[in-house]
Amino acid sequence: MTTTTTGILPYRLQLEEGERLGALDDPGPLPEGMHQNPTLLYAANALISRLRELPGVFVDFNTFVYYDRTNRNRRVSPDLYVALGVDTVAIRERHGYLIWEVGKAPDFVLEIASESTARYDCIGKRDLYASLGVGEYWRYDSTGGDFYGTPLVGEQLVGGEYRPFEVHTTADREIWAHSPVLDIDIYWGDDRLRVYDPDSGSFKLDAEELEQQYKESEEARAATQASHAATEAAYEAERAARMRAEAEIARLQDHLRRQQS
Repeated sequence: MTTTTTGILPYRLQLEEGERLGALDDPGPLPEGMHQNPTLLYAANALISRLRELPGVFVDFNTFVYYDRTNRNRRVSPDLYVALGVDTVAIRERHGYLIWEVGKAPDFVLEIASESTARYDCIGKRDLYASLGVGEYWRYDSTGGDFYGTPLVGEQLVGGEYRPFEVHTTADREIWAHSPVLDIDIYWGDDRLRVYDPDSGSFKLDAEELEQQYKESEEARAATQASHAATEAAYEAERAARMRAEAEIARLQDHLRRQQS
């Protein structure tokens, strides 16, 4: 078990305290998950959709990454992480991301701010991810900065240390930065995270937007079918009218011939 103070200590002290108590380095998901899960589900689905054409892409959230083969308690639970060019089947079969088996740390980690984990995310996890070689570390705060001090920060590992990516602000006051490893733009705006796909030139849709898109496509399909049916009915009516006219002309011509004979 852990103490209530472990989550706000620098990582080295957390590790010492955890080992003293026989605790896990990382306690795993906390009750704030109910607040975080909508963002995590959207981000995971958006990244899977974005990266699905690439081979060996592993996307997961709230599962353990193990980093010490001699002590399986040495583990961390990123909110969301991505590894590129790995054996995804083997990772699933091992029921955990074992860095020494996979051959590398995840390439991308995203943490979602919560009151109980914010300081740990900014200090303890940040130091740990750098030591493990996580290429990009992102932190997202849906409150606009109440927990992290900023809505969005992305950092790239350079020479063993994290350096922040340039953050941009749109005319609508949205904050965004580019992830080179995933080739996406990550946005904060309207108190939610969004993923922009440069290839399609559009944002990845969330579940509600996908449902609305499906509804609109079904309505459009029904309208198209109705239009085709109306066109077919009009064609049939026109053909029937033409046949009646041709029959009437034939009748009149026949009548005229009989009168002339």
